[in-house]
Amino acid sequence: MPAFDPLELNYSKIKAYLNCPFLYRYAYVEGKYAPHNPQSSLGVSVHRAIEEYSKRGGDLNDLFVYYETGWLNQGYPSPRESMEFYRKGSEILENYWLGEQGRDSEIILVERDFEFSFEKWKVKGTMDRVDRLKDGSHELIDYKMGFEDRNDHDISGSLQLGIYAIGLKRAFNIEVKKLTYWLLLKSEKISCLYNPGNEEKIFSVLRDTGEKILREDYSKKGNCSACQIKKRCPDKTAS
Repeated sequence: MPAFDPLELNYSKIKAYLNCPFLYRYAYVEGKYAPHNPQSSLGVSVHRAIEEYSKRGGDLNDLFVYYETGWLNQGYPSPRESMEFYRKGSEILENYWLGEQGRDSEIILVERDFEFSFEKWKVKGTMDRVDRLKDGSHELIDYKMGFEDRNDHDISGSLQLGIYAIGLKRAFNIEVKKLTYWLLLKSEKISCLYNPGNEEKIFSVLRDTGEKILREDYSKKGNCSACQIKKRCPDKTAS
């Protein structure tokens, strides 16, 4: 894996640090990662299929071929459970395909990396998708499996989409009008208008988190019972 760079930030790193600085150290400083579970493996498989379909096009059968080719068979306790999740993914992709048939926007970016400088840091990320709408404005879309409930507040205050919107503007000179979470399990979209007025709050989070990382403040905190590395954590509260 690439050498650890404390001056490189992205949403996943910031989220990990805010959840638990020890988790951040474990994953990004020590270069260790939690193994896949059924939910994460299905998420990777579905995202791969949608990415290929968005880039290459085709019909529903082509989408299923992309799914089969990109299937990640890791973290399933048994072949039976693997097949159950595989069928669930097929249903998700069929509903996604049906929803795309009535689309009146133009996909202009798919799985596109961005990078911009902020003070002493480099901020990086990868956007799932950007559409050009009929009125010429732009919609930033992030696919979520939807295992966790989300609401309008989640998207209007989304640090992730806020960072991505700034990255889209700085790296591609594209202003975002609309932010969308596409909840794949529910075939549901949650959207809101982008508010550039939130950018200073986002920069403040980047700055505060980045400074703590530079100070190597990796004290443990967070919801240990729900942590993805609780079985590997030396903290007794995470046992």
